[in-house]
Amino acid sequence: MRAVNGGRKTLVLHLGDYDPSGEHLFSSLAEDVIAFAELAGAEVDFQRIAVTPEQIAAYHLPTAPPKVTDRRSFSGTATTQAEALPPDVLAAVVREAIEAHRDPAIHLQALAREEAEREPSAAG
Repeated sequence: MRAVNGGRKTLVLHLGDYDPSGEHLFSSLAEDVIAFAELAGAEVDFQRIAVTPEQIAAYHLPTAPPKVTDRRSFSGTATTQAEALPPDVLAAVVREAIEAHRDPAIHLQALAREEAEREPSAAG
């Protein structure tokens, strides 16, 4: 079986609420996509980048008790909505997650190709 993307793994970064629904959505999405990817000979990893218990503590994010009516399992004792993270913090979290997995050499090659494509042709 041949791997998709030249044998490279695809990484899905996820941001969502820290509550039973957010955890359930993350785990269900990961299960489903990984199963479909395996059928295609591809590998996919999932990483939850927000909202995490560490971010709740670090940024003093507001919390609420889980809904009594939601019976799904949940690792926390309090919930936090993703929109509680300030936009600049959320942007930094996403940027850092992307940069942590980006190959600098490949990135520079892509930037050079883009620059070459923008230059007007000599025939033009």
